[in-house]
Amino acid sequence: MERKISSKPVDVSRLSPMMRQYWKVKEQYLEQLLFFRLGDFYELFFDDALIASRELELTLTGKECGLDERAPMCGIPYHSCENYIARLVKKGYKVAICEQMEDPATAKGLVKREIIRVITPGTVLESNMLDAGSNNYLCLIFRHPQQECFGVVFSDVSTGEVYALQVDSDWEKRVTSELGRFSPAEVLLNLPAGSCEPLQKFLSDRLQVTGEILDEEYFDWERCRKLSADQFGSEEIAQLENSGQQSVIFALGAMIHYLTQTQKHGLESLTHLEIYSDEQYMTLDLTARRNLELTRTLRSGERRGTLLWVLDQTKTPMGKRLIRSVLEKPLLNPTAINKRLNAVGELLGDSVRLDNIRQELRDIFDMERLITRIVYGLVTPREMRSLQFTAQKLPQLKQTVGEVQSVYLTRLLDGMDTLEDISSMIECAISDDPPALLKDGGVIRAGYNEELDSLREIVHNTKGVLTALESREREKTGIKNLKVGFNNVFGYYIEITRSFLSQVPPEYVRKQTLTGSERYITQELKELEQQILGAKDRILVLENNLFDQLRQQVAVQIHRVQATANAIAWLDLYASFAAVALEQNYCRPDVDLSGRIHIQDGRHPVVEKMLTDTLFVANDVLLDKAENQVAIITGPNMAGKSTYMRQVALIVLMAQMGSFVPAKSAHIGVVDRVFTR
Repeated sequence: MERKISSKPVDVSRLSPMMRQYWKVKEQYLEQLLFFRLGDFYELFFDDALIASRELELTLTGKECGLDERAPMCGIPYHSCENYIARLVKKGYKVAICEQMEDPATAKGLVKREIIRVITPGTVLESNMLDAGSNNYLCLIFRHPQQECFGVVFSDVSTGEVYALQVDSDWEKRVTSELGRFSPAEVLLNLPAGSCEPLQKFLSDRLQVTGEILDEEYFDWERCRKLSADQFGSEEIAQLENSGQQSVIFALGAMIHYLTQTQKHGLESLTHLEIYSDEQYMTLDLTARRNLELTRTLRSGERRGTLLWVLDQTKTPMGKRLIRSVLEKPLLNPTAINKRLNAVGELLGDSVRLDNIRQELRDIFDMERLITRIVYGLVTPREMRSLQFTAQKLPQLKQTVGEVQSVYLTRLLDGMDTLEDISSMIECAISDDPPALLKDGGVIRAGYNEELDSLREIVHNTKGVLTALESREREKTGIKNLKVGFNNVFGYYIEITRSFLSQVPPEYVRKQTLTGSERYITQELKELEQQILGAKDRILVLENNLFDQLRQQVAVQIHRVQATANAIAWLDLYASFAAVALEQNYCRPDVDLSGRIHIQDGRHPVVEKMLTDTLFVANDVLLDKAENQVAIITGPNMAGKSTYMRQVALIVLMAQMGSFVPAKSAHIGVVDRVFTR
């Protein structure tokens, strides 16, 4: 809902020049809280200040703005803004960042300011605002006004993933099922989609997300098609158009346009587009997901006591996000399932190699989100060093994996780039222990840049530089008591007593007369003074420039880094499945299209692990399409009927994920849908 800038009428013509600048920007971002950069602070004014002071518990002050009353104002330090923004975004607000685009010290007149980014729940990139083990999806839903079909897109800006599908029938169940699968943080819709009451009710009641309806200008066909083709390739989009999936193109184009409006740049990180069909995966509606307690428990919402808790022994953030994704999307293709099982089985067959791989995965940082932050220009020096540290570990990791036979392990090994050039590039430029923030200095390694080394020498050895100059001038002039000094009024000077004034060189320029001496300045001393006094500022500027050059050099390697991150995520997943199978004594299931489920000595994976003082009593299951289509389970309350039913569902689900299962043996005919109360 659109908000006003001020709850009281404002005569804009009376505002001060700076406040008129603020007002002009704010008029374009009425729905966002505007963080307006003034020096070392982001300031909020008028109604934005009232909201921020309430939500963040900040002291509300006021600013003279040319009106009779002071404008309400509150502010936060720009270098620690992320925590404040995270709190606002978590409460559902959007934040527009208006940055100073020139140095106030050198600007002529009013400092130029521009919006550099709008942070929304679905476009968060900051590490402290994201759960390392979960994706953060932005969803866009387009409903075709003339046809009963939907284009649905899920995008994680922080990792570069984009998933899209078109739903042509039974839209209410299928679209809501996908929303339950991805659990987006932010949902955007066109007007026809936003007018669907069941959809809006599902978003607000089940996902606790407010669906925002975008203006129709976001859904112009020609622009949507062009933006999609420019982002993902004309051939890919042409195939979509030829196959009748225009609604997907509308949704993709509108999403790109929205991200362009909010992020301004960096969309080259969106490289992974997967056009999928919901028929590729087992259907699990939100009720089934919650009752099976796949990722959080029903009672407390905790992770402990869920299937994810049992299966997730991953060591990397990429692996943790992938295992959650795989858990939400069990496969229906037995060939793909068995290829995953082959990869898990091969690692399980060599416990020494498995243990070594898992040990080395501990040292891998979040490459996916690091490279995205590099592309967007948000990376810190320490994060850049983290990428170098990770790249440094890749050759040994690849060697530890060694020669493999299974198709999927071979594929991921081929996709794992050791990134030695990136590691070397960063190591040469960044100091061993860089500061958390670029503004703190000391980021660039000594020896990397001659000018920077020279400036640092001046700052750290000012006394030595002046002593050397003093010695040279004494030798040149023959004045033994010549002295180089400094005061706050006149700066640096050369002082000569009156008894030696006859020996003063002609190039010396008189600066001050004292009772017993004269003070002079030379061109060399003047230049040295400028260097010394401006060295610290120049060091920060130069370090910023050198760091940005490095960032751009690394950013162009995004495809290599993302491909390697993806390979590591899958390796981590297979290793986690193998480790769990080894620890819990799981067996490899036989998966086919037989329509038959036969489980011998099956166990509930979660209940079994929760039990500490007793053993789980294993049991059998036999279901098929012939004489065993239905099993009627009877018994008193608390006898384990629900546990038994959920056990079967979880074993089937695990098998179709590509995991080994808790049983003596298991034959799983692929199941396309699970229902559970």
